[in-house]
Amino acid sequence: MMAVTTLSLPSMILLRKAVKPKLRGIFVLICTLGILLVGYLFNFLSIRLV
Repeated sequence: MMAVTTLSLPSMILLRKAVKPKLRGIFVLICTLGILLVGYLFNFLSIRLV
């Protein structure tokens, strides 16, 4: 759940003041893909261990 706070609205407001829009978009994309991949990995591992 901590990874989702990376993409929260307050976090984006703070990043808006410090990071260029293109880099902010790349950051959101990489974080989103990372959250999804880790979720699928844990789901796959939990199915294999049961």
